[in-house]
Amino acid sequence: MTSRGRILTTFAHKQPDRCVTYIWINKDTMEQLVKYLGVSSAEEAERVLGIDKWKGIGLNIRYPGEYRKKINSLIPTQYRNNPEFYLTDEGRVVRIHQGSDYLEDAVWYPLQQVEKVEDLDVYPFPQEEWIEVPEGSAEEIRHCKEEGYIVSGGVAQPFKSAWLVRGMHNVLMDYLVNADLINEMYERIYSFSTAYCEKLVEAGVDMIQITGDLGMQDRLIMSPEIWREFDKERLKKMIAKLKGINPALKLYMHTDGNVQDIVEDLIEVGIDILNPIQPECMDPVKIKKKYGDRLVLHGAVSLQKTLPFGSPEDVKAEVRYLIENCNMDGGFVLGPSNVLFKEIPPENIEAMYEAVY
Repeated sequence: MTSRGRILTTFAHKQPDRCVTYIWINKDTMEQLVKYLGVSSAEEAERVLGIDKWKGIGLNIRYPGEYRKKINSLIPTQYRNNPEFYLTDEGRVVRIHQGSDYLEDAVWYPLQQVEKVEDLDVYPFPQEEWIEVPEGSAEEIRHCKEEGYIVSGGVAQPFKSAWLVRGMHNVLMDYLVNADLINEMYERIYSFSTAYCEKLVEAGVDMIQITGDLGMQDRLIMSPEIWREFDKERLKKMIAKLKGINPALKLYMHTDGNVQDIVEDLIEVGIDILNPIQPECMDPVKIKKKYGDRLVLHGAVSLQKTLPFGSPEDVKAEVRYLIENCNMDGGFVLGPSNVLFKEIPPENIEAMYEAVY
C-alpha cells in the first residue's frame, strides 16, 4: 500500500497492510532525533522511521491596516513597548519567560473587561474577506496527493478562539451569567472559521482539523450540558456545510484530556477522527470497543509515562498492545498522545515506530 492508500483505508474502517503512524514533534526534539539517527533532515528521519505521509497547509489572512492600530489602542500603557512582554496576533499581552520554550503567561486579554454585546465591536474579529487563498494552492494540494500525502488544514477550537481574546475564566463565567455575550462571540468566531475551512475544502484538502482543548485530566473543562448548549449545534452546522462541499471530507478534532462525556456527541455532529486519546485520561481500548466502528482513534502512546520514563522495550510493549487491541478493521492511527518534547529519549521515539513493523 502507498502511505495515502493506507491512511484512507484506515479512515474507511478497513484493515490496512499495517498500522498507520504519525509524528507530532517540536523543532528541538526533531533536531535531537535527526542527530541520533545519523540523518541529515527531518524528512529523512521520518522516512527512516517509516512514518506515514501527512501534509498541512494554511491560507493567508490579510489583516487590514487598521487591525493592528485598533488592537494597539486597547492595550494598557504599562505593556506598550515593554521588553518584558510581547503581543500575540490576536492581541493578548504575554509575559516573556527567559529560557523557556513552553510557558506563556498572559497578563491581559483585549476583551477581558467587556460586559455587553455591543461592546464586542471594540475588537476587530477576523472577517471572511481577509482570507486569501495563495495562488497555486489547489495545484499544490493535488501534487501532494499524487506524492502519497494526506493533506489537511484547519482552525482553532472555537472555545479556544474565544478565551484567547476574552480569558478562559471570563468565558467560563459567561456561559453561566452572560449567555448573550458568549453567543455573539461564538457567532463571529464560527462564521469566520466556517468560511476559512470552506476555502480549504474547495482547494482540495482531505481533512479539516479543529484543534484546542475541551478536556482536563479527569473531565471536560465545562459541563457536557454547557458544551451542548453553546457549541454542539454550531459545530454540526459548520461540518454539514463542509461535507456538503465534499462528502468524502474527514473531520479531525484534537482535544487533550478526558472528553468521554461528549464522544457520542462528537460522532453525531460529524467528527471522524479524535486525537490524541491520552491513555492517562481515556482508555484507548475501551474507546475502540465502544466507538471504533464510527470513530478513528489517533494517538494513544503515553506521553506522561511510557515515552519519557519507560525503556525502549516498555515503549514497544505499549505499541504492540495498542495495535493488537485498537487496530482491528482499521480506525486507528498510532503516535504520541501529544507533542514529543526534548526530554524524551530519542531511542524511545525510535522504538515507538520500530514496534509497528
